[in-house]
Amino acid sequence: MIQESCLICKKFLNEGGRVSLLGNSKFFRKNLHLEKKLRIVRERETFRERILMAATIKDIAKKLNISVSTVSYALNDGPRPVPALVKQQVLETAKELNYRPNRLAKSMVTGRSNTIGIVPPVVSENAFLSPYLQLALNGIVNKAAELHQDILLYTRYNLSDHEDFLSALVDGRVDGILFIAPQMDQATIELATSLHLPCVSVSGVPVKGVLSYSSANSAGIRQAMDHLWELGHRKIGHLAGRLDMQDAIVRLQAYQDFLKDKGMAYREDWVGMGQFVIEGGYEATKRILAMGDRPTALLCANDEMAVGALRAGHEAGLKLPDDLSVVGFDGSPSAIHVYPTLTTVRQPIGEMGQAAMSALFDLIEGRDAGENKVFETELIVRGSTCPMENKNES
Repeated sequence: MIQESCLICKKFLNEGGRVSLLGNSKFFRKNLHLEKKLRIVRERETFRERILMAATIKDIAKKLNISVSTVSYALNDGPRPVPALVKQQVLETAKELNYRPNRLAKSMVTGRSNTIGIVPPVVSENAFLSPYLQLALNGIVNKAAELHQDILLYTRYNLSDHEDFLSALVDGRVDGILFIAPQMDQATIELATSLHLPCVSVSGVPVKGVLSYSSANSAGIRQAMDHLWELGHRKIGHLAGRLDMQDAIVRLQAYQDFLKDKGMAYREDWVGMGQFVIEGGYEATKRILAMGDRPTALLCANDEMAVGALRAGHEAGLKLPDDLSVVGFDGSPSAIHVYPTLTTVRQPIGEMGQAAMSALFDLIEGRDAGENKVFETELIVRGSTCPMENKNES
């Protein structure tokens, strides 16, 4: 009954009528918002009709008595030049006829999809909760919008299966690839570059032909270690990230190099593999704190592991930072929302994402994008570190 009544009312509206929901009938009392719903239906159908009736380049060409190809060249800025006066007439007529460009047709003419493929780091259930990934994507997306580029995010990307990835590239769905903190899987990245597709990376990747935009990892680790050393800490442990990722490898090496420079022994049992995630940092810290001879400070390769370390310290009954100083790496927004607030090495992740997106666009446009760029880091001292009470340890 209601469906039939709606169809009748819809037909009445399409003929220019108006339905008023006044009265005391049982049907109208139960459907007080029917008039509003029908109005929305009518507006949607009007919008759909407007889209279906939108002008094409053939309509513009017919009105101006010029060729379809000339209209296409004028609207797409090439590939052949069009006299300025003709181009102006085409643009004015397109506006007058409410012309909407057909993206598929445009891509066939220009050979461009105006779409960038984004390959994130390891995709897991909680991958997109990573502050690093969020900050990088924010920078990339903002710059892409500024450049009028769309984003295709590979959420099902699997390092062990290149088939879907390769299919997307050869199908021409993207004009270039931007890798975010890629794993040390050169085959996948070389696969993209072998197709002569422009590629860049946020975070370093040792593959020829791929521009990288990364932070000064070694310098950042040294900033953190210098800070802890100046506070009197000599027993400094390290929570490392995934060792199939360039950032984790470089940061672990910088930690080892600092100890060597200071004449301190490297203790493998003071190094935990936190995998760049909170839970990993928590479990690794629990193991380290259970040792009889434990560190007085922990340098974590990212802020997420540092948050896990703080949690483990609290659960162990330690007074933080008096009993254990903790330093993170990233400068993520969450660093000020933990207790104690986290001392961290800030890397400009958003700026790295923007720079990588700009460089990729330059490559797609056939311009020189320059060379690899390394961004400086900054130590931000907060409440999770403090001087050693007893400095007589060796």
